[in-house]
Amino acid sequence: MERRFYTLFKGLFLDEIREFQRVFWMMIFPLILYFILVSALGNMGNEGVSFKLGIVKEENLSGFGKIIDEVLKGITSEGGPFIAIEFVDRGSGLEALRKNKIDALLVVPKGINAGLARAFIVRGKVEPPNLEVYYAEGRQASEISADVLSQILEQVNLEIARQQKKDYRTFEVKENIVSSPDKKTFDYAEYLFPGIVLMMILSVSLFSAPIRLMVFRNSGVHKKLYTTPIKPLEYFAAYLLKLFVVIILSFISILFVALFVYRVEIPVFSCAFLFSFLYSILVLLSMGLMFASFIKKLSTANVVGQIANQLMMFLGGLYFPVFNIPWTMRWLVYAIPTTYLAELTRRSLGYRIAPIPDHFLIIVPAIWLVTSVVIFSLNFKKVMGYE
Repeated sequence: MERRFYTLFKGLFLDEIREFQRVFWMMIFPLILYFILVSALGNMGNEGVSFKLGIVKEENLSGFGKIIDEVLKGITSEGGPFIAIEFVDRGSGLEALRKNKIDALLVVPKGINAGLARAFIVRGKVEPPNLEVYYAEGRQASEISADVLSQILEQVNLEIARQQKKDYRTFEVKENIVSSPDKKTFDYAEYLFPGIVLMMILSVSLFSAPIRLMVFRNSGVHKKLYTTPIKPLEYFAAYLLKLFVVIILSFISILFVALFVYRVEIPVFSCAFLFSFLYSILVLLSMGLMFASFIKKLSTANVVGQIANQLMMFLGGLYFPVFNIPWTMRWLVYAIPTTYLAELTRRSLGYRIAPIPDHFLIIVPAIWLVTSVVIFSLNFKKVMGYE
């Protein structure tokens, strides 16, 4: 039986790699896309980016404090570099910063109005009050936003001094580092790696997995196989093993490029990474097999596969963050499994991009997995062509 299973697996695998077109989309295209995206976006600037700025006002701004209020309105208005999110106290703002809900936090401390008044009246003879800027260490967007904010506030200081023709400081900008449990220096090649791997798994799951089953079923290959001692479950196990081997070979080629061309650090043998990789394979393969269970025509399978592939690639955030798009489309971001699988894999590498709780990264794909397996199981005989 083992020899028969091996012969069956070998035949299916050779059939899979016989055509260059299938090899190209499953193994070569992911590498080409990896090269293109890293080359084009690996050193991208931050033009046109709006940062999320948390603001805590420990007292209402009045009198000379209105200067800071006007500055904040200017930098958070439409077209400004920041989007304002106000918090009632410092603790809630710092918690949001740690959870990646904001990029930086500005604390306007209690006593700022009186401090600014003294600084204007005494002019350099007293210590100026502090404006406190907090950022998350190791998060590039957080560090950049804190630097931009500090530079803007320093320019306000210089402009006040120029207008008054005096060399003194109205206020001091004090930067504070907030340690992040997910401290990680941003590397786009490393950030992109999970997206390319998931794109490759999608290609196998949405095209190779259902389409080859349908070709064999519609051409009568399945019925001929079942006239031999080969059983449907035995054939299905060999078919799944073939898909898994194709995915592993493609993954090795992507990993080789990531490690030796872009010098990224991938903890391949860590439990978190291995779990996210294998979990992604299970979820996406089950979805592909589910499509095969209710689609009869090859042309329909190609159309459905293309639509699902494009949606799950681009709205799943495989190549860039997608959580700032309008809600008319954002609901799809939260509905598809690749959003959670990509974030799950990135968190195993030390990145925390999406504002999603950890448990949802498991639960939502699990719903897709269970639903797909149930639908496929109910239609197993029809899919395998022995009903």
